[in-house]
Amino acid sequence: MDAQVSMTPTPRRIEHFATVALFAALILVPGLGLVLGIDRVSVSESEMRELASFPVWSWKPSALTTWPDAFQRYFEDHFALRNRLISIRASLLWHVLGTSSSETVIAGRNDWLYYADDGGIDDYLQTERFTMAELDDWRMMLERTDAWLKARGVRYLFLIAPDKQMIYPEYMPTTLRRMHPDYRADQLLAYLRAYSTVETVDVRPALIAAKPSELLYHHYDTHWNDRGALVAYGVIASKLAQWFPAIRPLERSDFQPSPSATSGDRTTMLGLTDARKTALPGLVPRLGYSYQIVEPATPDPYGEDGRMVSRGRSDLPRLLVFRDSFASRLIPYLAEHFSRAVFLWQNDFEPEVIDKEHPNVVIQEFVARHLVTYRAYPDGIPH
Repeated sequence: MDAQVSMTPTPRRIEHFATVALFAALILVPGLGLVLGIDRVSVSESEMRELASFPVWSWKPSALTTWPDAFQRYFEDHFALRNRLISIRASLLWHVLGTSSSETVIAGRNDWLYYADDGGIDDYLQTERFTMAELDDWRMMLERTDAWLKARGVRYLFLIAPDKQMIYPEYMPTTLRRMHPDYRADQLLAYLRAYSTVETVDVRPALIAAKPSELLYHHYDTHWNDRGALVAYGVIASKLAQWFPAIRPLERSDFQPSPSATSGDRTTMLGLTDARKTALPGLVPRLGYSYQIVEPATPDPYGEDGRMVSRGRSDLPRLLVFRDSFASRLIPYLAEHFSRAVFLWQNDFEPEVIDKEHPNVVIQEFVARHLVTYRAYPDGIPH
């Protein structure tokens, strides 16, 4: 009589089956999730960068040779659960070990994070100072911009927005040794005050004075929050009011907290959740805003559109702002004082836009760390 084979699964067979199933899941889930669009985003908060886009297919020989590498970068940036895994890792490293999971983020003291990329760490350490030739290039570029605008009856204001480490340096890690006590912004502003008549705004004294009263930059954000931006706006608006009497700067008492109002950045460094930020409502004017955003049709609530246009009372002047991300929080405040305000996400001055928009005043805003990465181009300004 033949021996009968038992069909009852043994513990060893169950273990083997589970191992195979787990291996298959690990192989299939990332790709399957990518096809189904699971966990698909365009920006990685943890890595503080934009993720690779899907490569465009082309039958050109040059494109065919580069397409596989481009697709691999896309796959590595978008496979299913990638962002959640990175976020979990970042949270464990920060909350358990007190260290940053990204070289672009500095782990500060007392639960503070700082942005190191885009010239941030270089500006803080001050290992390379402005040379006299570089300072003079900045002076000539700004003066030519100012002269070109004045010839057309347009006021010009140059603004440097301070990085978080310039306002809250006390929480930077003590292991980072600075070569000089000041910043490139200090060098440039001192040089302009000594050798130029270009109108500049330094909002740092007002921000430092306001520190004891309110939190001006969130612990995990890169930029100032709406309270910090409101302080900076007050300095800017006071300068504008000297030129345009119709401008009446808003005060802190004109605003009240509102849970529906945005404050600070859309994303947080390392993608971490900041309970303090969540518990601090944004600010809105007690009487409401009188302007409206007319472009784009659906404006980003954090002011992150490349071009934003507002419309206000017709008796007010017109504004054009060349800016970077730091001016996003200034938009709601500045737009209140102009019949038309155009905000362009670019540091470069563009004469063609002036001829098209006919502003009464132009503000050119740079975040302080861009003084490390941006090269002044005086020969590029018409004169």
